[in-house]
Formats: sequence, C-alpha cells, structure tokens
Amino acid sequence: MKETLPERIRTAIAQACDDAGVSLIDVVVRGQARQLVLDVFIDSVDGVTHEHCRLVSRGIDERLAEDEFAGRLRAVDVSSPGAEAPVKYLWQLKKHIGRTVRVKQKDGVVIDGVLERVDDGGLDVQPKQSKKEPTPLVSIGVDDVEEAMVRITF
Repeated sequence: MKETLPERIRTAIAQACDDAGVSLIDVVVRGQARQLVLDVFIDSVDGVTHEHCRLVSRGIDERLAEDEFAGRLRAVDVSSPGAEAPVKYLWQLKKHIGRTVRVKQKDGVVIDGVLERVDDGGLDVQPKQSKKEPTPLVSIGVDDVEEAMVRITF
C-alpha cells in the first residue's frame, strides 16, 4: 500500500521551506506504517546549501513535533533534487545557463545543446553544432516543454 502524504504535512513542509528561503520541489514518502521516510527536495535560483537543508529540516521538526504523523516517521531527509533529476519548474534552469541541457518537447522532439536563455516564456537552446553547417538557436515555449534536465558532461 502506497502511503500518501496528508495535506497538513505538505503545507507544514512548504512553510518550513519558505522560512528557509527555498522552494519545495517534491516530497517522496517511502517505507511502511511506522517506518516512514520523507525525502524532501528543495531548490532555489541560487542553489541549495547545507544551511538551507538544516533550516528546512529544523523547521519541519518544529512544525511536526505535536502531530501524530511525526510518530510514524523514521527519518526526514532534505536535499536538492540532484543533477540527474528533471527540473520541475523552468526557473530551476536559470542557474544553469551556459551548461548542456536536454529538453524533450511535448511533440516528442528532443534537443541537446547549450542553454542560452530561460524566462517565464520559455528557453533557448543552442544545439550541438555539426561540422557541415551551423545549427540555429532553438526557442522553446514554456507550454511546449515536457521535460528538461541538465546534462553532466566531462
């Protein structure tokens, strides 16, 4: 049986994130019965520090101290989503301008290239250049993005 997170708990977590100056990206509930683990993923335009994670964790502990749900928790782990995770909001990409991204559009087209611009309207990606002729910049509207993620390159 998959455990669902009560709305009051999600709200308390979101408030702890707001107080710490970060955005709640996702909460994943793992485990069963009285051995639940909450994986809390946070982000900000400027990135996530250890101090952000500590503040969110402390804020969650304070808010859930008197809630019966807290008695079912084995752990609350707070972290950034990680580089391998698709972004949930386009604003998460702003700190990655100049890096390689993969954007899957709703029509199924996938663009790999360097992120040149991100704003509320969408993003621009400079696809990998071919040796034969230059590839033009691709502008993708916010409504056309199905998934976007930063690509780790070495």
